[in-house]
Amino acid sequence: MKKILSFLIVFNFICFFTSKASNLDIIGNVSVETNYYYEGAKGIRVTYRYNFLSLEEEHHDDTLLNNCIFYIKTTLSENGNFVEPANGYGSVTNSSGDLEFIITLQGRQTQASKFDKDVSQFIPYAALQLSEGSHTIVVHAEISGTDATGFLHQQKVEEKDIIFKKPATKLFTMNIDFVEVQTLNSNGQAWDYAIFKTDAPDVGINILVGNTSVWKSNVNDTYMFAVGSNSKNINFTISENDKVALLIQDIDIMIHDFVAKWFFSTSNKKDGLFSTYNTAKGNIKSCSLNFKIE
Repeated sequence: MKKILSFLIVFNFICFFTSKASNLDIIGNVSVETNYYYEGAKGIRVTYRYNFLSLEEEHHDDTLLNNCIFYIKTTLSENGNFVEPANGYGSVTNSSGDLEFIITLQGRQTQASKFDKDVSQFIPYAALQLSEGSHTIVVHAEISGTDATGFLHQQKVEEKDIIFKKPATKLFTMNIDFVEVQTLNSNGQAWDYAIFKTDAPDVGINILVGNTSVWKSNVNDTYMFAVGSNSKNINFTISENDKVALLIQDIDIMIHDFVAKWFFSTSNKKDGLFSTYNTAKGNIKSCSLNFKIE
């Protein structure tokens, strides 16, 4: 009986402090902009104003957030149902199959300050598995993370009655034959330095709608990105007139080196007709790819 009582006391003690931490307001304000454009893609921008000062003041500990990582998860719902991802948006899908965007806060972003900080999440309309036309949604946000003592902090906020008109959609299809990178970067230096292997880069390609990845792949220790059928018939949903970006990088462990970034306009393209891109310039020695909308 004493063991059970002791367990209940400890359990309630933990629950008390966990819930106490969870009730602290980290996010102070949420603003939502509809019909926002990010690098040629149309969608919604959600901006979070936040501050971690309340955590330090509550515990009187200015080391509480040292080396801590927090996450802001954004989901959307309509008529009580969470919005699911459209074709090609598996990278922003949670385990329940719902659309979920995650912002990672670390380093200076989690330092307590007298002044609020802002961070924004762009959500392309094309990512929403919703019909064309008017919609009223709820934006759900949850910030969570553990402090240096191991306590979990959580806060949930909502912005209701967000009205927007979802544009018509198109299916975008891309075929990448190859992309060849110059042997030296724009500074005249080797991409990677290695004693026992080549100085060639690890070429990675990331296809983006706004800043949302819809496809990516990389090859190791070679100037030539060519993966055969694995980079053919890449298809995903875009909103009508959206631009699609192709980001090329030298993939490294910590920070990826920029190689090139191309934007493909769709507003002047006819349905079903392939457009070819083979313009080599800057860090790109040669390339060949094509794309279409339908």
